[in-house]
Amino acid sequence: MRYVIIGNSAAGVNAGEEIRRKDKESEIIIISNEKDIAYSRCLISRFLDGRLPETQLYFKTKKFYRDFNIKPILGKRVTAIDTSGQSVNLYNGERFSYDKLLLAIGSTPARPKICGLDLEGAFNFYSLEDARKINNYIKNVKKAVIAGAGFAGLEAAYALRKLGVGVTVVERCSQILPNQFDYISSELIREDLEGLGVEVILNESLTSINGCGTIESVTIGEDTDISCSMVIFATGVKPNAQLASEAGLNKDRGILVDEFLKTSNPNIYAAGDCIEIEDMNTGKRQVSATWFNAVLQGKFSGLNMLGIAKRYSGLVGIQNAVQFHRLGAISFGMTQVTDDDLNY
Repeated sequence: MRYVIIGNSAAGVNAGEEIRRKDKESEIIIISNEKDIAYSRCLISRFLDGRLPETQLYFKTKKFYRDFNIKPILGKRVTAIDTSGQSVNLYNGERFSYDKLLLAIGSTPARPKICGLDLEGAFNFYSLEDARKINNYIKNVKKAVIAGAGFAGLEAAYALRKLGVGVTVVERCSQILPNQFDYISSELIREDLEGLGVEVILNESLTSINGCGTIESVTIGEDTDISCSMVIFATGVKPNAQLASEAGLNKDRGILVDEFLKTSNPNIYAAGDCIEIEDMNTGKRQVSATWFNAVLQGKFSGLNMLGIAKRYSGLVGIQNAVQFHRLGAISFGMTQVTDDDLNY
């Protein structure tokens, strides 16, 4: 039996580990387009501002792959899935057959469609490689603009302020952390940010990035310019569902799976940021790009691929735990309640 896992982060690695604990003989292959061994995306801000060396970002070592007899194929992108031949094709022509396949292919940072995205100084804040690029570029940066005030955007803001960079955060909603906290909680964190010198602009979006070769300013709204030499985009993520869609698997915003994390193909499973699954709080299908859910889904999908039926009880809300400066924050369940959600 050969298990192929596409994705080397929380879901993929935990699936591989769970399979090996139960099955000592079968072949397990993990393929990832990233060249690094498994690391925590949650910690890249601490690497950026110097609180953690790069070596402490890795939650698995090379020894893990040896000890669990897992073959890692890193820095190589899967370009197609042949469901009839049960194989995956890599960009360089390599092909790997599978008996069971797990798609743990994560998500991709979303950027607004505005002018100036190709100017030098525009970055995402999603991967370790993004943090490395920012770290290499930031030496001569005095002012940065961060688009988006979710967890990633605010972690970037705190890190840049720690490095002495002036920071303006621009958020299109009427509060920071709009998907994670209610207004009162978000105001506590905004006050802490502003106390450190971070400017927060709400109810606005970037409409263009301006400069000649490199970034010189951004425009928000119709005509307000802010001088800066760096822009970091933290405006959400999109599930990586195209590979599944091209293989004929059912998708909406994300890859559709059942309660056993099985896709519309009986030999293919999916877990983590790339999937869409029912939220146990609301009963609605949704995507939730959180580490905790990805770990659980990885473990459950591994067991189900082995034939050990393990029903995943549903997405446990949008949840996160984070430490902002001196403020610890936990978000769980239905953080944004509308009148339609209330039962009178």
